[in-house]
Amino acid sequence: MNLTGQGEKKMNLGKKIKNLRLRKSVTQEELAEHLHISAQAISKWENDVTTPDIQILPALSAFFGVTIDELFEVEAETHLERIENMIIAERVLTKVDYDYAERYLKDTLEDNKHKAKCLQLLAELYNHEADVYRSQAEYYAKAALEENPDSKDNHVSLMKAQQGTAKDWNYINHYNRITYYQQFVKTNPGYPRGYMYLLDELIADGRLKEAKTVLKDMQKVRDDSRVAMYEGELLWAEGKQEEAFGVWQGMADKDAGNWLVYAYLADRYAGIARYEEAIEYNKKAFELQPSPKYVDAAECMAHIYEILGNYPEAVRAWEEYIRVLHTEWNCIEGESVDRPKREITRLKELMEI
Repeated sequence: MNLTGQGEKKMNLGKKIKNLRLRKSVTQEELAEHLHISAQAISKWENDVTTPDIQILPALSAFFGVTIDELFEVEAETHLERIENMIIAERVLTKVDYDYAERYLKDTLEDNKHKAKCLQLLAELYNHEADVYRSQAEYYAKAALEENPDSKDNHVSLMKAQQGTAKDWNYINHYNRITYYQQFVKTNPGYPRGYMYLLDELIADGRLKEAKTVLKDMQKVRDDSRVAMYEGELLWAEGKQEEAFGVWQGMADKDAGNWLVYAYLADRYAGIARYEEAIEYNKKAFELQPSPKYVDAAECMAHIYEILGNYPEAVRAWEEYIRVLHTEWNCIEGESVDRPKREITRLKELMEI
């Protein structure tokens, strides 16, 4: 392997091999035996006298359970960017990739410069794995129901896998998140979204009196269209639907150039099965969005069209989703593109039935 002019990489490679060997608790002789070379060769690597032949690198990486790139000292930012892209792009991480990401992120937590990013990516990594396991759980729960459709346990397993609706208050109430965000807004009183996360859960749990107090606190921090949004949510929760829609329409009239207002209204109308209005508001939100545009509107319309049984329009919505990824985000491969492609394939199969 020619590392001429790359003395720093050469030095780092020898140091990396030594650290990995010591971490694995093996001697130079044991490593040499595994690679079918002499212990002296290992010693020369670790002392930066020579470097491994490029053909040995795959065997070295396999022995230590790391990628070939990890054998070299790479800037932390490069590792973090690679891990982030991996989580986004891969539907299922290989064991090697998962172990690499988890190990690197945990090992880097002591680096204060990168601690916040490592913590964020660890959360994303575990959420990614949770999604994979939920998908597997859904598959096996459905298979179990084919074998035993009368089993309550099988239905509960499917509900959990699909994060479906349940009537058990002990299971569905949000006291844990509420408790967290009650403390969060005290510690971070100037962050508006903290109040929004708290309001979402309080309203969902019917704790409307508390929610009204939180909304007043949020209004002191940022008095914009989101205040009207939650005023409408509170009215809706109190059974005052017409008043709620009046508030929301007033919000749209007052902030007509804000695409987020229309995106919210699209979600609200979709949530009460008023699909035609939801489609129109999604189109308006997409039209007003600055570039790069998000794909949420296209996905929402794809779901609505499928619910309505209009599979051709659902396919077109997913195709628009892919177009936006290509043109607005330069995203042409990976799970972000593969998922809508799978949806298109599934819908086309339904059209043939």
